[in-house]
Amino acid sequence: MTLREQLIDLITESNLELDGELNDEMSLIKSGHFDSMALFNLALWIEENIDSKVDITAIDIAEKWDTIFDILDFIEKHRNHD
Repeated sequence: MTLREQLIDLITESNLELDGELNDEMSLIKSGHFDSMALFNLALWIEENIDSKVDITAIDIAEKWDTIFDILDFIEKHRNHD
């Protein structure tokens, strides 16, 4: 399963009420689709995928993690490449 597919599963498991189909550019945070629990689960999932803690107070998550594309880009930029 690709990282994108895993993220889609996480989003759909959060039982978010999404208008229309989910796509890579759809706003998740700014639109209010993510509640605090979904955002918490997303942060944990991102930490797992970058193998590092994320200080969510040090970044603007509404900007950095608003879309699927943004989240995958954040992971790629912060992933520990060993």
